[in-house]
Amino acid sequence: MLFEKIKTAGLSHLSYLIGAGGMAAVIDPRRDCDIYVERARNEGLRITHIFETHRNEDLVSGAPILAKLTGAEVFHGPNADGEVEYAKTTRDGDCHAIGQLEIRVLETPGHTFDHLAYAIFDSEYPETAVGVFTGDALFVGDVGRTDFYPERKREVAGLLFDSLRKICELGDQAIIYPAHGAGSVCGSGMADREFS
Repeated sequence: MLFEKIKTAGLSHLSYLIGAGGMAAVIDPRRDCDIYVERARNEGLRITHIFETHRNEDLVSGAPILAKLTGAEVFHGPNADGEVEYAKTTRDGDCHAIGQLEIRVLETPGHTFDHLAYAIFDSEYPETAVGVFTGDALFVGDVGRTDFYPERKREVAGLLFDSLRKICELGDQAIIYPAHGAGSVCGSGMADREFS
């Protein structure tokens, strides 16, 4: 099994390459995608899935580039502010198999309306999530910004609160893997640790 965090210097952006059973997935890929292709190839894995947690304002998504390089499907959340032409919509409760791993989709609006988190389950321990990719909804030491919709600030704060509850219901054993670490403009109280 492969689980690798890839950090983009300067942005403190965190993306992830996971794989099992000859398959691999990338979560929130950065624009320079050769690193994912090379690392997957070195592990004997084929990238079959690309998951975006949300529409980003602070970086350019590498998902369309990586899809062209690999033929992988790109998945994005519903309610996007405009059509996402390069991605398929995935919704709360959808499951995606990556070898022995199962990625379960959680709709987690608040930071953006299209925000998703992806809970990771291992077939050897199917009852509890082993981790969750939280995107910009939850960081280590902070929560996602909700100031993108100033005229709807009360609504989006409530949505984020509900989304955080949904993530917390996965249990204390689920390791949090956010899309940004300390030094990012996405949150002021982020810890130096990049997972929790």
